[in-house]
Amino acid sequence: MKRTLSKQTTEPLTHELQRAAALCGLAALVYLAADSALSGLLGPSVDSLSPAAGELVALGKNLLALAAPLLVALASPPGAPVLLKRPRRGMLPALFLVFWALTMVGNLASTGLRAVLGEAAGVQLAGTPAGLLWLRLALVPAVGEELLFRGLMQGYLRPWGGRAAVWGQAVLFALLHGEAPACLSALLSGLALGLCAETSGSLWPGMAFHLYNNTLALLGQTGADPAWVQPLLLFGLPAAALAVWAMKPKLVPRLHGNGAGILVRCPGYGLAAALLAVQMLHATFT
Repeated sequence: MKRTLSKQTTEPLTHELQRAAALCGLAALVYLAADSALSGLLGPSVDSLSPAAGELVALGKNLLALAAPLLVALASPPGAPVLLKRPRRGMLPALFLVFWALTMVGNLASTGLRAVLGEAAGVQLAGTPAGLLWLRLALVPAVGEELLFRGLMQGYLRPWGGRAAVWGQAVLFALLHGEAPACLSALLSGLALGLCAETSGSLWPGMAFHLYNNTLALLGQTGADPAWVQPLLLFGLPAAALAVWAMKPKLVPRLHGNGAGILVRCPGYGLAAALLAVQMLHATFT
């Protein structure tokens, strides 16, 4: 039976936790390195291609960048990942509402921070093939990042408590999003998606919610046509989930076990988080 350390424990960290945390940190760094290397390698060639061909090259780059950390994390798994199985019944409406609320707070906070820093809201993507954009920027991250962060990383950290597992992957997930405003929004989204995986016992809800959020963001950058699509997704779907939940309310259970503080004592994880934080600060202020 896997054990969970109590909050008051002074017991030294086990080798298994050290290895699990270090592996999560290593996978995050490999993701960043692969994405940066492939962007530098393929960037000049994309500029000379047609929009459709360039989008296909960018899609291939994203798939390869995701494959690298997945292979690293799968090479020597220290624990049991979250599986692609049927989620626990009755949890989806409440989980979606929690996810929607946290992502909305994160988006508002990100917008406010961008205003303080004087940054632009984002890159407009109008004119690029919509189907390929959706595949690259919405579907592929929703599937690949859930497998990596909420599936493998969260699963590897779970023996030391649900809170440490959720926070551990969310911090790495957030720091990989570049500038500080995007990291702030991604942190809340990562926590919400981690909670979905932890309480439902499945990756399917998180993949669906992640795809929903990415699609909304993409519609905001390209312009929804017809115009009612974005408001329907943004407010209509949460209203429907609220109505379903109200008929049979069920609260999301609290997480137990150690908090994220235990991971600070893991040198491999701490070093990876520090390096990603430096990269985030560099992207924000240069």
